[in-house]
Amino acid sequence: MVAIFADTDKMKNRFFLPLLVFAFAFSLETASALEYIRFIRDGKERNEEGRIILEARTGIAFEARDGRLYDIMPENIITRSRDDTPFVPYTKAEMIERLKEEFPPDEGYFFLDNGPFIVVYTTSRSFATWYGRLLERLHSQYVQHWRRRGVELIAPEFPLVAIVLSNEERFRQHARQTGATLFPEQRAYYHKLSNRIVLYDMSGLQAFREGDQRRIATDIQRFLSHPSAYHNVMTVVHEGVHQVGFNTGMHPRYAPSPRWLLEGLALFHEVPDTNNRTIGWTLGPRVNSPRLEHLRRYLNRPHHESPIKKMLQEDDLFRRSETALDYYALAWGLIYYLERQKPKALAAYLKILQAKTPRSNDNAEIRIRDFESAFGSDWNTFERDFVNYLRRL
Repeated sequence: MVAIFADTDKMKNRFFLPLLVFAFAFSLETASALEYIRFIRDGKERNEEGRIILEARTGIAFEARDGRLYDIMPENIITRSRDDTPFVPYTKAEMIERLKEEFPPDEGYFFLDNGPFIVVYTTSRSFATWYGRLLERLHSQYVQHWRRRGVELIAPEFPLVAIVLSNEERFRQHARQTGATLFPEQRAYYHKLSNRIVLYDMSGLQAFREGDQRRIATDIQRFLSHPSAYHNVMTVVHEGVHQVGFNTGMHPRYAPSPRWLLEGLALFHEVPDTNNRTIGWTLGPRVNSPRLEHLRRYLNRPHHESPIKKMLQEDDLFRRSETALDYYALAWGLIYYLERQKPKALAAYLKILQAKTPRSNDNAEIRIRDFESAFGSDWNTFERDFVNYLRRL
């Protein structure tokens, strides 16, 4: 499985990413006041309440009360005003009502409330129930795990939305409508601009839309007994980690975050628990065996430069088909090594990245400096210890 952020190309080609790169050009709003904006998006008028994240002559980055980010060009703004009302995200009840406008119940959409998550689904109640429980456990155990290792995390500011569609056709149609670009084999994605996870039912349980708890439990056990079940668990946990990370403060959502870290953390947590027959996943220090096998083969090849340094500096390595598998494996290996062997230094590194803002510059030199600030500049010793550790696994 290779996971991507589905909004990457859109951000690069339009306006939002240049804002992050050339942050000295704008003023950053305090976002204490509520902004009301009417604008054109995809040929239609939208009315949103929210806050300004960044503003420049070329447009604004606007965050709505449901957590969605919009890059709005000046020519697309119809009206704009503000008052002294403080910015407050939608409550879960308000968010569900908003979602019902976008996903009408009379068109077959249903809603589940699972802790910090709202699951919108057109699939079986069994699959949606399993997925909601999985997300709830993921959030709880993720936060506990990293807090125990000295990482400061927060409660999500917005209700977190997961959309579960009934089949692959509807999934890809939704991706096209929202401007997401997917790999052919992709089954799920986290969309950073909308702050949503989107996936489709891979369980084969579509026939069971309703049922009592006993029926749901039986359906989930049937799903988890299927040969492909734990690959599906890995897929949905991977994307869930992205959403949880950006909404608990592990990664600042408006500031640059190195791709290796985002993917490494998702790969670290995605490993299923084959002994858990109710959810299929429990956070634990399990080795991601396919990534380890690939990484060992990759590191045995000759390298003219440090693979780790190269990975820290170049996000595109994760997007290119000829390098993606190598660097996904390396990202997993590095996170696993640091979490197991250097947890205090890893927490210090994460704190450096958490402190970044939309004004923060991001380039290869800065990324190496950030890493060395936490782990030191003796690269020969670091890489030797890293490789030796992997050989002992």
